Amino acid sequence: MNLARRQMQTQRNSMVGLVGLLAMLSIRVVLAADGPPAQPVKVPPADVIRAKTLQWVAEQSVKDKDVLTEIGKLWAFGETPPTADERFELVIRSFSLADPETKAFVEACRLSLAPLLAPEAKPLTNEAFGLFYVAHVRLYYGRYLAHRQMYDEALEVLKAPGLDDVSDPASWLFFKAVCEHRLLKKADGLKTLDRLLNKTPDVPVRYSTLAGLMQSDLEALRDESLDEISRKMKDVERRLTLGRTGPKVRKVEDEIVASLDELIKKIEQQQGGGGGGGGQGGNSNQSGNAAQDSSVKGATAPGNVDKKKMKNEGGWGALPDKSRARAKDQISRDFPANYRDAVEQYFKKLATRTEEKK
Repeated sequence: MNLARRQMQTQRNSMVGLVGLLAMLSIRVVLAADGPPAQPVKVPPADVIRAKTLQWVAEQSVKDKDVLTEIGKLWAFGETPPTADERFELVIRSFSLADPETKAFVEACRLSLAPLLAPEAKPLTNEAFGLFYVAHVRLYYGRYLAHRQMYDEALEVLKAPGLDDVSDPASWLFFKAVCEHRLLKKADGLKTLDRLLNKTPDVPVRYSTLAGLMQSDLEALRDESLDEISRKMKDVERRLTLGRTGPKVRKVEDEIVASLDELIKKIEQQQGGGGGGGGQGGNSNQSGNAAQDSSVKGATAPGNVDKKKMKNEGGWGALPDKSRARAKDQISRDFPANYRDAVEQYFKKLATRTEEKK
């Protein structure tokens, strides 16, 4: 009897150990899929940034005493240290004073009277200046591109290493999140915003407020919704304004058309099986025999259409007046006003572009 109990206890212990092992393996699988949890962001104090900046200036062997004096005055902040974003501006100012190429690049990145093409970022390829220099110039350039609404280019700059070496990591994460939000990268954007809001100290109020709004906005965004389609249309308009007509634009346009087709199919299915148009609120004046109502009075022909006459001789939407009026009425009933306007404007621009190509 005791032997049987010992065997049962051994089996029970084995099962418990197996369950624990499986649980550990499942945790590891989840971590491997989602990646390691984001580490807290460290904000370097003002004296550390000052020391690194002055050391970098000394390594450039600047001989102009007036330049050295001006840089020294920038960092003589006394008992009240500058904030993180103020320290970042001081670093960029010091780089510009010490290096003519950096000064030319910074001046080329002015937002006033900005050219269509962004300036070439040669300083980012100068590895001899060290990661401290490259990280700050990268943030400066990424911020500039984000202000220019060049979100794809800005995101590529801010995805590169540099966050741990920059004096203002909150700005880095904020502008990275702005790009991901505008490009509808929901998962990446929520991760960046979570790290900014929950793992970064001393985030300015202007950043935290807007970041909270972007977070709520991305959480409410649904795939293939009218909201997403409308945003994609605005993104296409933005790209065209910047002179972009390449594969990325065409890909987004194809996604918009496919999503609209899918929505139209869903509406047609709902109307077909929803008992008379869904949104009419049970109108008792509607006829119960749709087939007879749609036939022409006195007609005896089966209603076949000559396929030879079905030619694409007109533009998109070239319908008779009555048919066009019915189509507009259908759109006005099935789509909210703001999305209906966006759809109309998008297809107008698409039709104009098609005519120009012809």
